[in-house]
Amino acid sequence: MSYLFLLIPLVFLASGVGTVTGFGTSTIMMPVLMFFFPTVEVLVFVSIIHWANALWRLILFRKGFDVKLVMSFGLCGIAAAYLGAKSFFMVDEVLMQKFISVFLFLYAAYLLLKPSFEVQYDMPTASAAGAISGFVAGIFGMGGAIRGAFLTAFNLPKDVYLANSALLLMLIDTSRLITYYTEGISFNNLLGLDWKLLLSCVVIALIGVQTGKMVVDKISQRRSRQIIAIFLMVIAVKLFFS
Repeated sequence: MSYLFLLIPLVFLASGVGTVTGFGTSTIMMPVLMFFFPTVEVLVFVSIIHWANALWRLILFRKGFDVKLVMSFGLCGIAAAYLGAKSFFMVDEVLMQKFISVFLFLYAAYLLLKPSFEVQYDMPTASAAGAISGFVAGIFGMGGAIRGAFLTAFNLPKDVYLANSALLLMLIDTSRLITYYTEGISFNNLLGLDWKLLLSCVVIALIGVQTGKMVVDKISQRRSRQIIAIFLMVIAVKLFFS
């Protein structure tokens, strides 16, 4: 179990960063874990950590919950993600990856240069943004960064952005975990962990979320947006050269 010395700080770091930015937990964890463990086990493990993180973030930032945002952006995004997934084999995956990475980089750079940039938030605009981000995420499979990019355009208050990102993430991961289970994928001995050690990783993740919440509480709305933009740029560069 020597790899626990790697796993515990990895879960803590990914959970903390994901809380501050609203996305990126899997972006940090997946590449590292896939060096050591089978892809299927990593997917299930990360989904469990994701789900626990999202639930705790939703509780911590519950004051920011916005029913209109979930009904417009969220539901349209989920529906469009299904259509995007169905269209997966009709697009050039490599070309799409390059396009998305360039878009994310330029958008994030623009946010840094023009921190006052804002798209008017209303139901039609949120529905359109949710549909576009969901469709692209369905094709490409990277929902967090795409969703974060579109939500930051509305310049939502920190707690609103993080609460609703968490709820959307929890809905998606619930669907993923149910699918894994019904497809017969075992949740036992994931990454060589028994249930007690798996639960310990969940607890570490929750501590990471709580630490991230402390960071969010101490930074301004503008600084929060800058951090999200920088992280989007990092993901864009990683995507472009992967």
